Amino acid sequence: MKKRITVFFAFMMFWVVSVSAGLNHNQHGINPSIIGKPGDPVNVTRTIEIKTMDNHFLPSRINVKQGETIKFIVKNEGMRRHEMVIDSLENLKKHAQMMRSNPGLISEGPNSVDMLPREQKELVWHFTESGIVNFACGYPGHFKGMRGKIYVEMK
Repeated sequence: MKKRITVFFAFMMFWVVSVSAGLNHNQHGINPSIIGKPGDPVNVTRTIEIKTMDNHFLPSRINVKQGETIKFIVKNEGMRRHEMVIDSLENLKKHAQMMRSNPGLISEGPNSVDMLPREQKELVWHFTESGIVNFACGYPGHFKGMRGKIYVEMK
């Protein structure tokens, strides 16, 4: 119960900070016209495993096709807590700044997963537009090295 309250409080803090910062997001904190939308697990076309280390993602470059629904299996193989957030680079920078301002904040939403060391989670994402989609870990001290790109090829 305490964990649920903490997650709820963290989500509410993220929402309040996002709204007060005037970020251009929809109700989930993401802009689906740029980066896609949460995917339906029934429609997964491919699974991609991503490992988080204490200073990088492996792989940090991923190629997908527009219209694909990808199930990311994200494994934290590091010794610290990590997250994987899919968003525009601009929004990821704002998210990392917010995480620096609130060091105890744990945020998980439809475009992100947060993992303790040795924990594994899944994130299903549908890529609606071609272009480059970014992902990163916004924890303080992680953002500079823990970034990646998803290259979405046009149909």
